[in-house]
Amino acid sequence: MKTIDVRDLACPGPVLRLRDLLGAGEREICMHVADELSRSNVSRFAASRGAEVEVADGGDGSFVVTIKAGEGADGAHHEQEALLVCEVPDAVAAVGPRVVQIAAGTMGSGDDELGALLLRSFLKTQSQLDRKPDAIIFYNDGVKLCCEGSLLLDDLRGLEMAGIEIIACGTCLNFFELGDSLEIGRVTDMLEIASRLADAGSIVSP
Repeated sequence: MKTIDVRDLACPGPVLRLRDLLGAGEREICMHVADELSRSNVSRFAASRGAEVEVADGGDGSFVVTIKAGEGADGAHHEQEALLVCEVPDAVAAVGPRVVQIAAGTMGSGDDELGALLLRSFLKTQSQLDRKPDAIIFYNDGVKLCCEGSLLLDDLRGLEMAGIEIIACGTCLNFFELGDSLEIGRVTDMLEIASRLADAGSIVSP
């Protein structure tokens, strides 16, 4: 039996090691993996190759996974499975703030009236999401939505009351001569915009 410790490998490392060992002809493999995610990914990959899987508690949140594979476990038609089998845990997906960027007064292209309705509906739903955005950044033509006369002011106020930060590009406001017309949110510069986008865990651009 081949015994290896892959606790230092992040996904898809353990799965790739298992694939390589099966490809090299190993049929009994004992892998010490770091956590539940690695245990799940290795077990699923092994099962996809028709192997028997046994799991034991390795202590400190780790697991010992024993794989007993049959003939054909190294089949070439499974070549991409190592890249497909790894799940992304919710904790990883949630790292970093979520930022929505609005660069126009419409959502999508085609009919502007429809695009405006879609964007309003999109913004309305942001406060209803399980994970609301941390900030919505408006730039270019999008800053007009935050200014006097915008039909979305009440909607944006509702988002702000829900704890979502509303931010408008100062350069864009000045370009459109709207510096004194901002009704909702605060003014910022490109340095903050670039920093907020660079540090975001996810960026949504409708």
